[in-house]
Amino acid sequence: MLRAAWLVALAAASSAAAPAERDGGAAPRRASLPRNVRPSLGAALALRGGARGHDMLQQQAKVALQQAKVARSALPRDVSAALSTGALSLDELRNYLAIRNSPFLRALAAISPFVRDRLIANPRLASVIAIETLLGIATLLAAEVGARGDRLLAEVDFVVCDLALVVATNIALVMALSPAARICAPPSRGRSAVASLPATFLQPGAFSAAQRLACFVINAARFGAIGIASSALGASATKALVMAREQITGRAPDVQLAPVLSTALAYGAFVAASSSTRYQLVNAIEASLLPRLPHGTGALSAALRLGNNYVGSLMWIWWARAFGVQ
Repeated sequence: MLRAAWLVALAAASSAAAPAERDGGAAPRRASLPRNVRPSLGAALALRGGARGHDMLQQQAKVALQQAKVARSALPRDVSAALSTGALSLDELRNYLAIRNSPFLRALAAISPFVRDRLIANPRLASVIAIETLLGIATLLAAEVGARGDRLLAEVDFVVCDLALVVATNIALVMALSPAARICAPPSRGRSAVASLPATFLQPGAFSAAQRLACFVINAARFGAIGIASSALGASATKALVMAREQITGRAPDVQLAPVLSTALAYGAFVAASSSTRYQLVNAIEASLLPRLPHGTGALSAALRLGNNYVGSLMWIWWARAFGVQ
């Protein structure tokens, strides 16, 4: 429809300009066009400008693919379609090509489109996951050694269970805050509104205050759900191990286990209120500070996240005591 309006406008302009050109005069300005044509002409010109930008993106993408020695036909269908429509930016295409060249990142991206799209949008995602996982393992092992003491080896099954849970939870929390490349099919209206929100409430960009507030609330809800699920799973696994030990040894457990439901709800509330806010602040600091530094970004990120884990551990102790689950 815009194309038809544009053609009508050009025809009107040509017919008006013909006498002037024959008389040696200048072509009429846009103001001489009929009023009902002017808005359509403006929209058509804007459409042409967008088309030029799209063509430029396609040319740049072609050059990037040639430099990487990757044929357009070798791209996954959804990636190629997103590139054709302009949903995939040039930087994201380059990130995807870098993922293809790394066996480790390629294996991660092959897990699911959910993981792949976040790796494409955030090249540091793999290193952030590694840092969070190592910090989680180190802090948990220190806590396990202090709490279990001489019983550490005898209760190694509990330790392994806790480690697996911490690793899975940390990965889920990092993924929940990571932005994603918009490669998949266009979502429904509700999902599209959520997709337009920033990944964190302090993410740079032209986002309104309402969008940032909605982002904060949604991330808190996501974190809370992950916290409830991980706590319930961990407590249930621990309870199952204790019952299995009791059947094998015939001895009752030395300590009373915390109730599963109340602990899970308390931990979910803590993760929603505290962890979500802290992780979003960490992501904002990294996004604004790390790109400006030429070196040492990995060490700075590790130190920042170590401090976040330490503060979070202290806050959880206070929180758990306040809710009476410890």
